[in-house]
Amino acid sequence: MPLASFALLGCSALPIETALEDNHFRLENFKRDNTDNFEHVYLMCANQKPASFIHPKQHLSGQHSLWVKAELKRRNIDFSERVAVVNFNVNLEADKSYMLNREVMKDSEKIALWIQETDTGVGVSEVIIADLAHPKANEYFHELKQCRTGSV
Repeated sequence: MPLASFALLGCSALPIETALEDNHFRLENFKRDNTDNFEHVYLMCANQKPASFIHPKQHLSGQHSLWVKAELKRRNIDFSERVAVVNFNVNLEADKSYMLNREVMKDSEKIALWIQETDTGVGVSEVIIADLAHPKANEYFHELKQCRTGSV
């Protein structure tokens, strides 16, 4: 019985963030990796530095310059990874949740990226079509420069 109680208490202590703070919005990433194709679309920066795929976070509402990175690859196929980076200039309202979304073009060399409201699916940004390319080995400093121009 004590072990079961400990397990229940442990679950209640998880940092599950449901309520939005005043004057904040939530931005959720796109993730699909349950098939042979692995797809992640995420906010590329945190604290104006490059970041890898992170859990949804809350940000102050208003006008934002957001750098978004898409990573696609085929599971178990070497050198299949393709990436694209785009910048959205968008006004995001308080008390709303937004998500990044994508559509991979038929030839798999291009990807369409946009931001939409999570609840309604209504797009709130322009749709940006970007080329997918092999990642470069030394992208960190280039991404750092991009992140410093962004708002998060």
